[in-house]
Amino acid sequence: MNEDGEGVVFSRLHSLLALQAKAKVLSLSKHKIRAKNTGQHLSVFKGRGMDFAESRPYQAGDDVRTLDWRVTARTGKPHTKLFQEERERPVLIWVDMRNAMFFATKGAFKSVVAAQLAALLIWKSKQDGDRVGGILVSANQHTEIQPARSKAGMVRFLKQIALATQNYQQLPDPEKPIILSDEWRRLRRVVATGSRVFILSDFRGVDKAALQQLVAIQKQAEVTLIPISDPFEHRLPEVDKIRLSAKRRFFTINLNNRRWKKTYQQRTQNRFEHLKQFTRKYRMGWVSISSADSQNNRLRKLIGALR
Repeated sequence: MNEDGEGVVFSRLHSLLALQAKAKVLSLSKHKIRAKNTGQHLSVFKGRGMDFAESRPYQAGDDVRTLDWRVTARTGKPHTKLFQEERERPVLIWVDMRNAMFFATKGAFKSVVAAQLAALLIWKSKQDGDRVGGILVSANQHTEIQPARSKAGMVRFLKQIALATQNYQQLPDPEKPIILSDEWRRLRRVVATGSRVFILSDFRGVDKAALQQLVAIQKQAEVTLIPISDPFEHRLPEVDKIRLSAKRRFFTINLNNRRWKKTYQQRTQNRFEHLKQFTRKYRMGWVSISSADSQNNRLRKLIGALR
């Protein structure tokens, strides 16, 4: 962290660009011979690629060079080989920069963690040969970058993310309500079939309508939820009082009320447990990140989820 708080309370563009080197450890796909505009992912479409998929009975018009002589000899009927071809796929990263993301009691602000994770995913996707874009939502902006292979588009998205983290002292109070179901409905409209979608958020305000939008997106894309939280949200410290700050204001919370503490902690635990069960039911990805995690721990968690 720099003395001015960079890396803890806000991010600068050069720091997010520097994460390109770290993202190399996330590129775990096996190396293959690829054409110029292909990606690391196997398509459901059959084509003249490098990986054998299956054999089927020969049909008029099939290339005789792809005849499967072993199956033909065994069955007595001509069979041809089918191959899976690699194709790029669009990657969309939805980044939450609502007011509640500008918070931490340990480590870095959730907004900074989201920015760094987004950068890692952007660079990882670029290294995989995918087209990358995303959507950033905050109290005063909605930025949408269409998936593209150009580095310029990725840098433009990272610049917007970095600028959003730097607005921590100008956050509107109170924040205009941002309805997640509306935001994810907009996301659904731009998700192309076969895309991969990452949702970076603390998931405050998630409700049934919002989850229904995620289910609809999952039907046409591969969705991974990445909840970001602070240890304070899961377990309050065993002290009588705690002092917090918001912008230039300071206030004290009395933690002597055990009933209130239990209710607060249970509400957060229930929200995350419900989300986790939801992802299991609909076969979505899940990577839980703490603001207190080191950068290496975040990398390890992402590696486990992206295998």
